[in-house]
Amino acid sequence: MHRYRHIVYAMSKLLCLAVSIAACSSEDCPINNTVAGKMVFYDQKNRPVVINGILSVSVMRPQGDSVVLNQKSNASELVFPLSYTHETDTFVFDYNGGMVYDTLYISHTNSPTLVSVACGTAMYHSITKAHCTRHMIDTLIIKSAEVNYDERENIQVIYPTAD
Repeated sequence: MHRYRHIVYAMSKLLCLAVSIAACSSEDCPINNTVAGKMVFYDQKNRPVVINGILSVSVMRPQGDSVVLNQKSNASELVFPLSYTHETDTFVFDYNGGMVYDTLYISHTNSPTLVSVACGTAMYHSITKAHCTRHMIDTLIIKSAEVNYDERENIQVIYPTAD
């Protein structure tokens, strides 16, 4: 039996290593680790609306403008980023290639949040105020102020009812 002690010892170490590896669970980190809000378009009777024509949306920031949505036809919603360093973001809605514009202002607080040790931190936001010009849009309603990985509807964009 003493002859096989080093084999038994090595096998027990391998078994402990295998059990340790199996016991570690992989962390479910978000595949897309970008926190973004969601706007959904409605009419005044709370019916979903599709923007007839072409919609482009840009976010205006001191370090430069970024296109959020580029010439989307029949848009019904918009996923939008919020700034990590500023507390107000300005979005310009361009309808049909510059024929009409609306400007949306979204104020928010920023909260660095530890998602997990494996996934690191993320910047979560809480929307405090939303208002806009009223060329095409009637009003904005904050549906859910918390912006994180949940992909929930944060802002309702209300357009005038056609009928």
